[in-house]
Amino acid sequence: MTWTFDTGAKYHTQDTNYYCGAACAMMVLAEIGLPYTSMNQDDLYNSNHNHNVKPGWATDPYGLQFTMMDRKPAAFTNSFVVYKPTTEAEGTQKVVYTLWRYQVSPITLVYGCMHWIVVRGVQTDVEPTPGTPYSVLGLWVNNPVHRNNAPHGAGDVCGSGGVNGVEAQWVSYASWQSTYFTGCDYDSGTGTRQYISVCDPEPPRIELPRRPKFESPFNGRELIRREEALRMVSDGIDRYRLHDGVEAMRKLRQPRFEEPVLVKRLDRLDEYYYLAPAMMGGEVHGYAQVDALFGDLQGVSILAKPARPYDLDRERVAKRAMDHVFSLRDEFRGRFRLRPDTFCVSPTMVWRPCRESYSPHLPFWQITAGTQTVYVRADGEMFTSLTTGGTGV
Repeated sequence: MTWTFDTGAKYHTQDTNYYCGAACAMMVLAEIGLPYTSMNQDDLYNSNHNHNVKPGWATDPYGLQFTMMDRKPAAFTNSFVVYKPTTEAEGTQKVVYTLWRYQVSPITLVYGCMHWIVVRGVQTDVEPTPGTPYSVLGLWVNNPVHRNNAPHGAGDVCGSGGVNGVEAQWVSYASWQSTYFTGCDYDSGTGTRQYISVCDPEPPRIELPRRPKFESPFNGRELIRREEALRMVSDGIDRYRLHDGVEAMRKLRQPRFEEPVLVKRLDRLDEYYYLAPAMMGGEVHGYAQVDALFGDLQGVSILAKPARPYDLDRERVAKRAMDHVFSLRDEFRGRFRLRPDTFCVSPTMVWRPCRESYSPHLPFWQITAGTQTVYVRADGEMFTSLTTGGTGV
């Protein structure tokens, strides 16, 4: 058996591509009892941004802390602080402690402090009580992605896949360390990385976390085959005992994981993963992510409602792109079209953390035409560049 705790915080998309702090504030404020009818993301973002300490941030840690303290309901008697240790282990220790001790979701900076997410749950090998050594198997996160004009409430479509995001996403501790919780120098002044969350004020009284001692199924010398990736999904879910975890995982007992798509990390040298949809009745109920070189299960996401599968036909993707007129983001550079026989579609899908997709479960087709590059997101949205800068967006 494993020990799992999940707050069940409802997922919400962010209303602009820099409102992640507002979306996370909305999720946790609703979790602790503030009605949705009293919140909107424009108001929450203005509260965050107007109380930032550091210039250049959309939402910085102290701006977010102000909003959480200012808006929390009176019945919630705890408080929120900025916690920013200089090691990942201490930062994760605090996340685990907040969930174990106070049962409230921390709000955490990821992707080099580019983006805020809500950590709604944690899975460990044993309950992380004081004095007990424990290993973190994975964390459950609500990772906001951008959707324009989304309604927000208890019964909305947030979390139903694609641009609506996912209801709950399990991230292995290895992926948490290597991809998500990577830290940045917020205010150390020495270049030292800080691992930042807005969470409860009590110093953690549990041990530092350990990574489970699982050996990778493959040696990483070559890409594993798709059928091997599917086997690794099943083996990984069993290895991590995910069906013993949060309530949402029960939705994936009946759907069957089917033909995975290969995705290349644009920001990492020679790093790939497979993304396999959980299908039932022609609809997607979730996704599993597997390292395409080593076979490790990296993540599992569950949709709040079944969705249409991504279009993985490269010819159809190319045809839709040729029907589109692209505007370059640089001022006065004009517009262009893709002409037949003048471009190529990448043999794999691609992804990196960016404002156009903060989720590895929402990758892109990359189309190259001379010096121009077009990115067709899995849900069909098209871009001429990916925005990889900014903090707290």
